[in-house]
Amino acid sequence: MMLLEYGPIPPSGGPIRERFLDHHGRESLRDSSDAYAEVLSLLGDRADLMPTLPFPLTEKDDLARRRIQRQKRAEWMDYANRLDRSTIEAIEPHIKRAVSAAVAALNYLEDHPLREDAHRAIHRAAFVKRGLFGCPIVLRDDEFWTDCPINLSHLRMGVSVGVVSDFECSICGCLVEDCDHQMGRVYPKTARRDADDECTLCAAVNCEHSVGEMYMSEARANARDVRLGEASLVARPRYPQARIVEMTKDVSMAGDDELVRHAAKHMSLNCDADLGPCDGFNDMREWDLSNSRPSDR
Repeated sequence: MMLLEYGPIPPSGGPIRERFLDHHGRESLRDSSDAYAEVLSLLGDRADLMPTLPFPLTEKDDLARRRIQRQKRAEWMDYANRLDRSTIEAIEPHIKRAVSAAVAALNYLEDHPLREDAHRAIHRAAFVKRGLFGCPIVLRDDEFWTDCPINLSHLRMGVSVGVVSDFECSICGCLVEDCDHQMGRVYPKTARRDADDECTLCAAVNCEHSVGEMYMSEARANARDVRLGEASLVARPRYPQARIVEMTKDVSMAGDDELVRHAAKHMSLNCDADLGPCDGFNDMREWDLSNSRPSDR
């Protein structure tokens, strides 16, 4: 699970929160669209030959969904075999960004008129990512794990946490109460990379900031030395991105098959949910919690 986001605590409610969600949701949608457009640009004329995403995006019939998934899996195998390795490698960071930004957009816009736009953006990007790079189901500590963007993003629930934390200034790294920077004001800051190769200005791995160059950056109070008190599952988390990002997968008796286990260990066992329509959102607000299970699942 992702429990917190870096940066200021999101507004708890009211018009200020609505504006916060609207702004960041639209921004994430644009980011996903731009990344997807870059994928199409890299494909050039071959983009017109790419397998098409099936519509409508929702199909309640399990057998119908699996039939479409099998068909699209075969189409993608044929298409991918006609692409050169250098093109596929160039596409990878952009399609992954398109997927993550689309999921982020839905997390912001789940109660917004643009929710279906975010829904379509997830399907569109995940469809290409699965077709070219797979959606691995992996074996760790004798359990199968998946981070399938379709399955996880359609589970509409999040995490609420109780924490004790210090807050450091994003400009100088000192505790907010010990520094002279005013939060929300803009100051010059030199771009560097941390131990995880993330930019010290925007926390991205791939971004427009050049190491050693100075940029004007807004001072923010970032959490550090977080001490977790408790965590609860909630329908609408205060931190919109505080969601389940990976979960175990029940593969039934197939999990005892040595060929299946070998495939999972070598990242060649894949989830096909990205290749076809979904069966709709599974929203925690619709669960019958008296039975500790979704009411319509």
